[in-house]
Amino acid sequence: MWIIVDSLRPIVDTLAPAFSHPSSVTNTSFFLAWVMSFGHKTILRVAEQQHPDSPPDRSQDHSFHPFYNFFERSAWTPAGLAQQVAILILTRLTFTGCVTLLVDDTLLHKSGKSVWGIGWFRDAVASTRKRVATASGHNWVVVSIAFRIPGTDGLILALPLMSRLHRSGKGQPGCSTLARQMIEEVLEWFPDRRFTLVGDGAYAAKTLLADLPDRITFVGRLRGDAAVYDPRVPTPKKGQRGRRAQKGPRLPSPKQAALKADRKRTTTGDWVWQSIVVSIYGKTKELRAVSYEVVWWHVTGLRRLKIVVVRDPSGKMDDIYLFTTDLQASAEWVITQFAWRWSIEVLFRGSKQVMEIESPQHRCRSSVEKVAPWVWSMQSVIMVWYLTEGQTTSEAVESRSRMGEWDSEWSLRHMVRVMRSVILNATFDTNSADPSQLLQMVQTLKSWGNMAV
Repeated sequence: MWIIVDSLRPIVDTLAPAFSHPSSVTNTSFFLAWVMSFGHKTILRVAEQQHPDSPPDRSQDHSFHPFYNFFERSAWTPAGLAQQVAILILTRLTFTGCVTLLVDDTLLHKSGKSVWGIGWFRDAVASTRKRVATASGHNWVVVSIAFRIPGTDGLILALPLMSRLHRSGKGQPGCSTLARQMIEEVLEWFPDRRFTLVGDGAYAAKTLLADLPDRITFVGRLRGDAAVYDPRVPTPKKGQRGRRAQKGPRLPSPKQAALKADRKRTTTGDWVWQSIVVSIYGKTKELRAVSYEVVWWHVTGLRRLKIVVVRDPSGKMDDIYLFTTDLQASAEWVITQFAWRWSIEVLFRGSKQVMEIESPQHRCRSSVEKVAPWVWSMQSVIMVWYLTEGQTTSEAVESRSRMGEWDSEWSLRHMVRVMRSVILNATFDTNSADPSQLLQMVQTLKSWGNMAV
């Protein structure tokens, strides 16, 4: 059985309030087995990694295995686990100012008529600008916490916080509605904190932004033809009848604002391109921006917004139309915050390629609603451990010395590799002088290697 190292135990124990005592023990055991598991991570395959010295007999009935019961019949909830993950992240890592939350959705490919909650959704990886590809599976809306790694050139990591399943069909809540529900829960957990929420154009919706609490600032993307209005209400003429206007005349849409700035012959006044320098995606770029205040009546009602139209002078990127609910925010801040959204795409890639979140085969509702959120929660545990403890271990130093040109110390694959080495070194005492114990270690390593094939 794998040994949990001293530096990892207090981090895993932080999640204990989300479980009963037996479930907490199973959670720790299953987490270690998941980390040490190679190959296709089905529930049974991971269960075999729990005891590599005595792998179970596959001919037996595994329907009531503790690991299956952990998802199908245990009383813990993904929301309760997410709260403990939030406490873990915000207490173990250092944040300055507002905490930035990132929201997006991803498709986990699944197939089978008996799989609960399955549907056909847009596959962002296979889609292009000219062709929209769809695939069957579970569409998950994920909220993560963005963390700026100290000592790096603005490198951002996204740590999974909580997730909700978006089901297809009429009457089911959309992605923006699910995101709003999760954000409200986070605000209840931390009533004294302020947050910045960053989302793509799909989350610039009324269901998310209407009556958004003042404690949270939204930064997102909007359409180039969005109908926006002047927030300054004109003074009614004396004796004018009818209902008083609530908004001013219609203003140029973001796309029209860019064209208007192109026609401007002076460098002062409104509708003028301003040169700015921002650090995004690990590089320093010179961009041009036009910003103005509006009312987006159909989405946020009478709440004032600040629109920032961004253009790349080199022409490598298309014009981007961003907005924020913070009227005092600079264009540089808005662009930088929105660029942080890329880290959640890196999160999704790591969860699929390294954590193999799509591998478990499960059909019932309870398992479907728990497996993916649990894997994302354990991904956060791995990242918190490496950021606070793992990067200083001798195993991390050795792994960094073998890195190639394209390897990254902050990739999830590297973090899992280091954790796996630390657990191996703690489990197998190579200094033991007991021949029988050494023989048992060799046999365990052989069994572990065979199960990895």
